[in-house]
Amino acid sequence: MARAPRGTRDSERLLASLGTLEPPGIRDPALGSRVLVRAQGSRLKDVDGNWYVDLSSAFGVATVGHRHPAVMAAVRRQASRILHGLGDLHPVEVSERLLRMLARRLPAPDYRAVLSLNGADAIETALKFAAAASGRPGILAFEGAYHGLSLGALEATQLPPFRTPFQALLGNRARTAPFPRQDGSDVDRVLEAVRGILRTPPVPGVVVVEPIQGRGGIRVPPPGFLRELADLCREAGVFLVVDEVMTGVHRTGPFLRSQAEGVVPDGICLGKGLGGGVPLSVCLMRGPLAEALRGWTGEAPHTWTFLGYPLGCAAGIAVLRTMDREDLPHRAPAIEEAIREAGHRWSLETGAVAEVRGAGALMGVQIQAPGGGPAGDLGVRVMRRAWTRGVMLTIEGPEADVLALMPPLSIPPRDLARALQQVGEALREEARR
Repeated sequence: MARAPRGTRDSERLLASLGTLEPPGIRDPALGSRVLVRAQGSRLKDVDGNWYVDLSSAFGVATVGHRHPAVMAAVRRQASRILHGLGDLHPVEVSERLLRMLARRLPAPDYRAVLSLNGADAIETALKFAAAASGRPGILAFEGAYHGLSLGALEATQLPPFRTPFQALLGNRARTAPFPRQDGSDVDRVLEAVRGILRTPPVPGVVVVEPIQGRGGIRVPPPGFLRELADLCREAGVFLVVDEVMTGVHRTGPFLRSQAEGVVPDGICLGKGLGGGVPLSVCLMRGPLAEALRGWTGEAPHTWTFLGYPLGCAAGIAVLRTMDREDLPHRAPAIEEAIREAGHRWSLETGAVAEVRGAGALMGVQIQAPGGGPAGDLGVRVMRRAWTRGVMLTIEGPEADVLALMPPLSIPPRDLARALQQVGEALREEARR
């Protein structure tokens, strides 16, 4: 376990100097920050020499761990051959190998892929292909949804802090349905709301959904919801795109969270953990969605300079091989069990835990202020207190009241246990204030 941080003087100095170049709004000073210089496995080091156990996986990216030796070796090999290709005009061989590996993990054999650099890119691809295929620009999204912050993806993102500053640029093409509670108590009402939107002109061209909401607070829908949603989309002739950027690549156990529901979506978006720390994402499409631009002549209407980025593709191959070689998907249930047990213990000891939810290595602990007051304020304090105890974590949810616990699947059990112990101490200390 990393020792408790000794201080943050150099981090504070560097952050102050960065602040002279960054415009306001890039970082929230109330949350605090550290300037990092090194990462390895499940650990991070800042410029002051402090080490942390990373329970965030760097926003869900480091599923196989930071700087995994296999990923580093693959990137070095690829860098010695070719750093950059010519996108879709002259693709690089490594991208073809990655796509063949992905194809073996998908729920149907007829998916086609567009490779890109981040989750928002993948969502943009899905939205554009859906509009081209259906002729309808509308989107059905869900309350609390986060699908990225580029302008097209921001149409589907339904968290006001991200939308409000840029409202003048948005076309308000998305209609919003409630996201169901995990206990299923409102699922009939939610499905009826979806049915109403899909029957009322202007009918949207696509439904976009997260199998588990991430930035929305690690919210899990009830079993069967995704299947029923897929049935409604099929009946209405509307494409279903599942955003697996946070949940995919075995973070919850199976390669796709939607596989647990037996859903075969029209589109699947992957990112984050797929590249092992190197920018990489993919939009996978089938049927009419994939064929939306077939027959188009002239300049390609949807492409970019770094399509099929070779270093990302090489890293992606190494990630998939590492998942298989080290049997990392089978570690997800043990991680979930450890976090659930810790959350139950914290609830009994502090009264500050309202709920523990999630799946695999994507878990959220919703907290409450025992003496009243904003739970989000307590959440920020616990996060910052955990940093002082050598544990890196983040907070999620519209009220900033959910501790997001998303460790690498490769985290050693001892590191996980000690890190959870320190988070529990941080919660106890802050809950008493």
